[in-house]
Formats: sequence, structure tokens, C-alpha cells
Amino acid sequence: MRQASIPLLSSILLAGTVTLLSGLVQSADQKPLLQINEQEPYGRYLTNRQKRSLYLFSQDEPGSASTCVDECVNAWPPYIIQGDLQLGKGLDSNKLDSIEREDGSNQVTYAGWPLYYFSGDKRPGDALGQDVKHLGSKWYLVSPQGEKVPYGERSQAEETNDE
Repeated sequence: MRQASIPLLSSILLAGTVTLLSGLVQSADQKPLLQINEQEPYGRYLTNRQKRSLYLFSQDEPGSASTCVDECVNAWPPYIIQGDLQLGKGLDSNKLDSIEREDGSNQVTYAGWPLYYFSGDKRPGDALGQDVKHLGSKWYLVSPQGEKVPYGERSQAEETNDE
């Protein structure tokens, strides 16, 4: 009985390994994606393929270079891509572009706003950077229209306690 189960177990493990490896290869071939996520209390906002939230820095000017440099990128890493970017359903390709950063990398912009991650977001769907005041200005999720997401903003009393 034991000898018969070893080949069966080996076959199951081999099939699982092949499935896992094909999934990894497929993921590596997928292009970066800008898509829409929706959750309360924020409504609809931009994320990458893994549903990592994307933010704008209110100190930046749409269509201009990013003002998030040096230590800023440790907390707010730019959304950098190499090659083409796919757009998810409901997004406007005319609003998609990129800017060249000082290091030569290409940062994705939407409606002119440079896009960033927040280092405090650990899981897909986290949006802990929404309405955070850091480095002199506020950070906001980005709507599919390319504007700051006003929903989920903290109250003035909470903001006053944070400063």
C-alpha cells in the first residue's frame, strides 16, 4: 500500500510544481497595469495590477516634475515602469503619461499627476496614505478622473492632533 502511494504523491507534487511555476512565468510576462479599485469610504481610485493603492502629492503640479525626491521616496516610492503600461477598463488613455525622474527612471502620471505608492500600505487594498499630511503637503488617492479622492478624509480635529 505504501509503495503505491509514493508514485501518486510524486505525481501530485510534480503537477503542483508545474502549475506554480507556470503561474510565476505568466505573472512575470504581464505588463504593468493601471486599474480601478473601489472600497468604502473612498469610492473608486487607482491601483496597480496587485491592487496597491496609488497616490498624488498635492505639492506636485500636474504636468511638472515630481517634487518627491531624496528621503521622500522612502515613504512614498514613485510608480516606476519599464516599457508599456496597460490601462484597465474605465480609464482614459489620454490622461496616461510618464515623466523622467532625476535618476532616469520613468514615473507614471495620470492627468499630469505623478503617481506614488505609500510604504505603510502592506496588503492589496490598503489605503493608509489617504489624506496624510507629510513633507509639507497632503497625499491623496487618485480618482479615475485624475483628481484627488476626497472621500475618507480625516476630520479637522484628527488633523490638528497629527501636526
